[in-house]
Amino acid sequence: MAQIHCGNCGGVHQSAGEVRDCFTRDPDAASQLENASGASPTFDNDWSGENWSGEDVGTTDWTTTLTSPRSALLAVPPDFWAGPDALGRSIVVRSGVAPPLPWADAPRVQIAVSDAAALLQSLWPRWLARERLVFELGDDFGPGTAPEQVEHRELWELGPGFALVEEELHNLIWSNSVDAWSTDTPTWHLAELAANAGATPATTDVGDVVLPGGLPAYLDGGPLRQIDIGVALVHRFGVERGAYLPLGANVTAATLAPDQLAAVTHPGGPARIIAPAGSGKTRVLTERARLLLQGWRLPPSSVTLVAFNRRAADEMVARTGDLTGLQVRTLNAVGLAILDGRPPFARRDGRLSVIDERTQRRILEGLVTLPRRVNTDPMAPWLDALSVTRLGLANPADVEREANGDLDGFADVHRRYRAALAEQGALDFDEQIVRAIEVLLSEPRVRRAAQRACRVLLVDEFQDLTPAHLLLIRLLGAPEQATFAVGDDDQTIYGYTGATPRWLIDYATLFPGAGDHPLQVNYRCPPAVVEAADRLLRRNARRVPKVISAPIGKPMDNQALRVLAGPDAVSLTVSAVLTHLSDGAQPSDIAVLTRVNASLAAVQVALSHRDIPVRKAVDEGYLNRTGVRAALAWLRLATGNGQLRGPDITETARRPARGRTLKLVEWMAEQRTVAGLRSLAGRLADRDAVKIVAYAEDVSMLSGLATKGSTEEVLRAVRDQVGLDEAMDALDSSGGALRGATQTDDLDALLALAALHPNPATFGAWLRDQLRDQRDDPEGVTLATIHSVKGREWPHVIVHEASAGLLPHRLAEDVEEERRVFHVAITRGAITVTVVPGGAPSPFVDELRTEPSAPVRNMEPGRQPLVLSAARARAVAAAAPPAAMPPTAKGEVKDPATAALWESLRAWRTQRSKADRLPAYVIFHDATLQSIAETRPTSLMALGRLSGIGTTKLERYGDEILAIVDAARS
Repeated sequence: MAQIHCGNCGGVHQSAGEVRDCFTRDPDAASQLENASGASPTFDNDWSGENWSGEDVGTTDWTTTLTSPRSALLAVPPDFWAGPDALGRSIVVRSGVAPPLPWADAPRVQIAVSDAAALLQSLWPRWLARERLVFELGDDFGPGTAPEQVEHRELWELGPGFALVEEELHNLIWSNSVDAWSTDTPTWHLAELAANAGATPATTDVGDVVLPGGLPAYLDGGPLRQIDIGVALVHRFGVERGAYLPLGANVTAATLAPDQLAAVTHPGGPARIIAPAGSGKTRVLTERARLLLQGWRLPPSSVTLVAFNRRAADEMVARTGDLTGLQVRTLNAVGLAILDGRPPFARRDGRLSVIDERTQRRILEGLVTLPRRVNTDPMAPWLDALSVTRLGLANPADVEREANGDLDGFADVHRRYRAALAEQGALDFDEQIVRAIEVLLSEPRVRRAAQRACRVLLVDEFQDLTPAHLLLIRLLGAPEQATFAVGDDDQTIYGYTGATPRWLIDYATLFPGAGDHPLQVNYRCPPAVVEAADRLLRRNARRVPKVISAPIGKPMDNQALRVLAGPDAVSLTVSAVLTHLSDGAQPSDIAVLTRVNASLAAVQVALSHRDIPVRKAVDEGYLNRTGVRAALAWLRLATGNGQLRGPDITETARRPARGRTLKLVEWMAEQRTVAGLRSLAGRLADRDAVKIVAYAEDVSMLSGLATKGSTEEVLRAVRDQVGLDEAMDALDSSGGALRGATQTDDLDALLALAALHPNPATFGAWLRDQLRDQRDDPEGVTLATIHSVKGREWPHVIVHEASAGLLPHRLAEDVEEERRVFHVAITRGAITVTVVPGGAPSPFVDELRTEPSAPVRNMEPGRQPLVLSAARARAVAAAAPPAAMPPTAKGEVKDPATAALWESLRAWRTQRSKADRLPAYVIFHDATLQSIAETRPTSLMALGRLSGIGTTKLERYGDEILAIVDAARS
């Protein structure tokens, strides 16, 4: 054995253990070192003594008065710090220097910062596999020169997969490597940290340090994993906090199913837990947290459980009340804590205020000038766009362009809005996320503290993360990404926010080395529902292949999943509710779910008539929707006993417009009878007279129908014969991402309500009373959209209006997501699920009962055929593509007739600009007016297809534009 020179006594010893003994036996040496280093730390075994100083240094469960001398660490032989092969310690040397014997045959890796990205990709699997390597470094990447990357690019330029490559590479090189670069004598940096915290050097050839009671232990700098080497192991997540509890056993006392147990006892590092509906994901998350803190004995301040929303966070807290110090937060709470500098995150100057939507609107009002129009919310598209750009990591210029003219100037407004928030020291809901990301990217000190607080992340509902959420998770989990992600790609139903099944499908790319622990048993739903859901989902191509089954031995009850077919969906749904109540269920045991909120209005009113309490879903605001407002105005004209109201004429003359100018509508609104309208027509030119006569005939037709027909018959005529559905469908079709009920959905719901009150003369007042006065009972039957109840369950679920126009929704672009929406609906039921399709069943209903006929091709979103409403099919067929015109320069129109129309449009724009107090370009750009003049659209549908005309502008200006175009044809 090689002799070792002792730095304490100056003599020679035969082993490293003898060197350590020399120091520990010499009271003078120990005393001198103790005096030099100051007071020894005190430790607390329940972690409640963890202190926060901005550097997040905690405590352990033992007390020592010994301080390990650095000279003792330097006196060991060069190969002492190699440790067992299972730990896979590497070594860092200068270029051309031969490493000590344990690394003599190890692969050599030359490090160049210029190749950081490629090196990181190649070294990740080797680091995870604990392969011994020899790193050759120059002077720019040494232990004292850790890169502190600062990133100021816009977040949409980075994307959710962005990584601080140099920092992550530095971690892979140094976290589990012996340092032969800084000095001639190799040193182990974790042993130095241990010495500073009061650890005793090992007195034998086993272990790096000796814990109190004489227990030798190795200090592990590799990936957080359970490794059985027969010796206590203290991971650096504890060492960096001054915490020297050895990792405990990977054993849980919880009673778990085999698939759940495999997930909970994942040996370490990142993991993907695919958790289908009813598979116990919350239990897996909380038991994983319990195992990490009580079994593995990780410091609580290093583990963060991320809940999807406040309700979920409260449930997690209730289930982990015994885990003192565990951080349970929503991502917004994490972002706010980072920005405010709350423990355990790094201190920052000042606190920020959190504002609500009302204050958001007030700030926007100072940046955007919008015309005030009755019963409209012109600010809503701007609020939506702010969310898309921030949480969706979308370029504001792209969002402005895709809004097709409805958000002119948005890119500048986005910048000024965020600047206003910063100036006021304020945060809205989305800003808590994106501002936290920006601070993490630009302030390395804050980033390091946040990453220490999130060494291990347990993330719920992973499939629902937006791109910004995912980027925040990756920055917090860096450099090692020990993220335990629980979610279900088959429940990704918030595509309009940027959520996508890709996060789970490509999880191993986002989090290298991830384990995979799928849960396979749905404990919530009846076997009939589980089997039907499996048949349904196997038709989707973009998903993680999986097995979903019911618990073994759970009896099959074919009545647990029923389809009630028939044209009257409301009556069938109400009948299903009454059946459950008569069988002993409480109202709170029942949920009625549907694709769009408006569809619940008739169910809500019908249940109220039977004195059944409900959780209210629809209120008076429904009456202010554009299509509903117009339909009710037509109904008042039909039932006015020959007397016409000016506001009703104004409303209905524009829905549908039929090319009527504003001035013509103004003259029409002055009339009080149909005879007056006809008399007005006799005084005008033929072109305008025809339009007034057609309107008068519509009113007369409806009035005659109202004298003998029902409310439903009159409103159906308004929709189909007058053509209100086509006008509303044009507005729907010009919109962006589908988020809620459309105008045509509102009309369908109004017809369902009409069946409950046949008297057309009193229907409007009756409906307002119903929606205003109905009580919202928290113990009543739940009425809700499918999107609003993910994560919840009831004994009995009724899926109302599972029809061809709603599931999939006729305007949806991703049929696979619509199928997932339906799947979420049926898997909320624990005892029974009743599907009520209505008159035209959804194709998904048949898919519940039949096996896929062939393997599903991998298709991109939006490429699958969609079901069109009858109105939309007619409108699309009628709206031929605009005739192609010879290309002209912007603002240059050569054809005389087209030039005249363009000038008329520009004159109209000037008038509207003055009336609305808006800049002319906000009304329409010259290029848009030129396009209108060249194509001469004849319908709202055709007009809405032109660039620069989105939903808002189509609704606000469409009728006037068509009237000008129509006049130009004369």
